[in-house]
Amino acid sequence: MKVWRIIIIIFICNVSFGQKRSVAYNSIDSVEVMVSGLIKNDSLIKARVLLDKIFEQYKETSDDDFWIIYNYNYGALFNSSAKFNEALKYLLKAQEYSNKSRQGLYKTRISTMILRIYREMNMYKELDSLYAINIVENKKNKNPAIFFNYNDYVISLRNRKQYKKIIDTVHKAISELDKIDFRDKSQRINKSINKVVRNELKLHLAMALIEEKEDYKNSFRLLAEVEKDSMFFVKRERDEYLKLIKQYKARYFYEFDKNIDSVFYYQSVSDKYQERYIKRLKERASNADTFIYEIAKNKSDIEQLSIINNKNVQLKKNYFQISFLISFLLFLAVIFGVYVFRSNKHKNKINEELKEKNIELLAVDEERNQFFSVMSHELRTPIYTIQGLVEIIEDTKNKKQRKEYLKTLQFSNNHLSGLVNNALEYSKFRLGNVRLNKDAFLLDEMLYEISNSFSYELRKNNTRLHIDLSKDIETNVIGDRLKFSQIFINLVSNAVKFTTNGNIWIKATRIESTENINKLRFVVQDDGIGIEKKMQADIFNGFNGVHHINAHSGGSGLGLYIVKRFIEDLYKSSIRIDSEKNKGTVFTFDIEMERNRKEVNLSMVKDENYKKILLGYSILVVDDNTINLMITRKVLEGAGAVCTTVDNGDEAIIQIKKNNFDIVFMDIHMPEQDGLETTQKIRKFNPDIIILALTAVDLEKNITKIRQSGMNGIITKPYKKSDLFQKIVSFPLKKDY
Repeated sequence: MKVWRIIIIIFICNVSFGQKRSVAYNSIDSVEVMVSGLIKNDSLIKARVLLDKIFEQYKETSDDDFWIIYNYNYGALFNSSAKFNEALKYLLKAQEYSNKSRQGLYKTRISTMILRIYREMNMYKELDSLYAINIVENKKNKNPAIFFNYNDYVISLRNRKQYKKIIDTVHKAISELDKIDFRDKSQRINKSINKVVRNELKLHLAMALIEEKEDYKNSFRLLAEVEKDSMFFVKRERDEYLKLIKQYKARYFYEFDKNIDSVFYYQSVSDKYQERYIKRLKERASNADTFIYEIAKNKSDIEQLSIINNKNVQLKKNYFQISFLISFLLFLAVIFGVYVFRSNKHKNKINEELKEKNIELLAVDEERNQFFSVMSHELRTPIYTIQGLVEIIEDTKNKKQRKEYLKTLQFSNNHLSGLVNNALEYSKFRLGNVRLNKDAFLLDEMLYEISNSFSYELRKNNTRLHIDLSKDIETNVIGDRLKFSQIFINLVSNAVKFTTNGNIWIKATRIESTENINKLRFVVQDDGIGIEKKMQADIFNGFNGVHHINAHSGGSGLGLYIVKRFIEDLYKSSIRIDSEKNKGTVFTFDIEMERNRKEVNLSMVKDENYKKILLGYSILVVDDNTINLMITRKVLEGAGAVCTTVDNGDEAIIQIKKNNFDIVFMDIHMPEQDGLETTQKIRKFNPDIIILALTAVDLEKNITKIRQSGMNGIITKPYKKSDLFQKIVSFPLKKDY
């Protein structure tokens, strides 16, 4: 592939040099684009081979433009190899040809590159002089290269620790940058200057502010912005800049915010980026060494060829020796031809395989980009709503209005939680980390809970939700309650989104029955806007379904994808859709449910009757997060429990030895000693106390470890109060109050 690319470029150059000067300029410029791309990827040898191939074709040319581009790119190659003296020699040659050229080709680029070389070699006197010239020249010509000059000058000021000058220069540069309309510029200029250079200038400003110990808050804001936009850093320097961001965040927390935990965290992350950066530097140094070796070897080969030519003159005196040599060379040529043929055949096969893999990788990359694009938009919407409602509620005196705002806030929170759950399940399916768990639950109670959770949105759309279960259905079942409810939450959410002034039905009938299993048919139906036939094929295919959603109410497109994956991959069944535009939609699927032989004696806890449900319970909550402790304590005490809180495992062990708790809620992830290790230590002196994991960890990966540690059950965050209280009251009190 690379050989063909070189041949194409040589062909372009061959055509160009035989035509007008302007055509030659464009062709050579395309070579520079390819060479610069190879340099950015540290492919120095390939860049050198490309330049040398073209040199061999046109080394006799008198075209100044060719020698400008050739010397400029060799200067760039040596600059990337950290051989700055050699780079400067080539760049000065390029500048000499440019000054002779009527067009002054690459005059600005060469001057900008020389300024960078002065910066790398700490030639500050020469740098300051050339910087002043470049700024005046680029301003006069309105050349955006001025911002590269600003950036290199700022970096030199940082090396000289002249931070006040950095602050003044960056403010000046960004002010000028803001005045440019990049809509008129090429995509390449927009990215390299408006994105990359702007990001670097903001980083240098943030560091200078911290060094000068002024405006810490603005510096931290700038650090957060450039970290968020870190993809705009040049790939070669990205790890170095990320290291600096984390390092100066650590200094912010050390010097201003006084948060030692954050200092240690950001410093440790900075050290990791430092390690990666050093590793990259070593790799680039190795590539550079190979590059220099190849150049030296090339010169040595030329000398060897000269010696061989001299010997050939002598060989002509002896016909027999020449004939023998020619015969031998022909023999080698035949062997080489056979080798090349087989090698090309094998290479073509590998290339075909690589093309197929590349297509697969491009598809994966496209899906990943689409995932982040869609989820970024969808997650920001409820977050923005929640943020805005909090501010509105603070300023609202009217109790009725506050109540309505709180309902909207709760709806946005539920929506956000649903999006996060779908995104997590989507990621698990892509990694193959999903399986069914077994819980005992009441099917009818679960469906009514789901119905109640949509009450606000149903009322808003003037839509009614009906639950119709046939009389022969046994509702006391065993299955994965969480995943089963997620199927109905996504289907009902989809129906509510597209149904206004209408009705939604959840229906269930029994179609088969054995001793332990009931096969049930579920139907989720609505009389909303329906789905066009041409879109129904893609409605379950993740992001392909977004086209239908975006045309109406918006959404991520993941809900129905998760439903299909659960039903097909986990329950080994299928889901069918029957829909007609403006007449509604019907989703139908069959699932086998295991009978629960044990009676469920406890009545389900409702949100409206929880105030005294935990009266008499003494509960210990262990969590290293202060806010989580406060929220959990308020919830439990609001239901009548006596609650004690601690923020680490050692204190939890002390409290359990001193007090007689009914239940302990244990966080999993805690510093020094996590919840699993703490539980194992407790079990050595108290095997009977009820310990429940109260955690937000991924259960698919951690459920076995949690059970092996000796815990009695799990509550996942975020949770509904009714689910939390239902779990608590399933364990009896130790004593009567």
